[in-house]
Amino acid sequence: MDNIAITDVTRDGWNIVSVTGRVDGITADQLEVALKNAVAIHGQVAVDCSGIDYISSAGLRALLEGARAAQLATRKFIVCSPSARAKQVFDISRMHLVLPMQESLPC
Repeated sequence: MDNIAITDVTRDGWNIVSVTGRVDGITADQLEVALKNAVAIHGQVAVDCSGIDYISSAGLRALLEGARAAQLATRKFIVCSPSARAKQVFDISRMHLVLPMQESLPC
């Protein structure tokens, strides 16, 4: 059973991809596809992580693949508003060293 919801909305030139629920080995591929699709269409993509309850290494990989796709397409990509649980995983894994992150959405 999937425990993830991914929605997107465009605001002030940014495509905001909001993620809610668990990002794990079962759901990470859905996130990766959504991020790559957003990057293919939009020049600026922000991933709203405020609704993430849990993120595994597979979820981190999905974010990295989205960022890589953005880099290859010379698009802006940032990870924003991490929930307390997501921030803890980001801090432990030191993802802030390889992914652009900020505490709030850009718009």
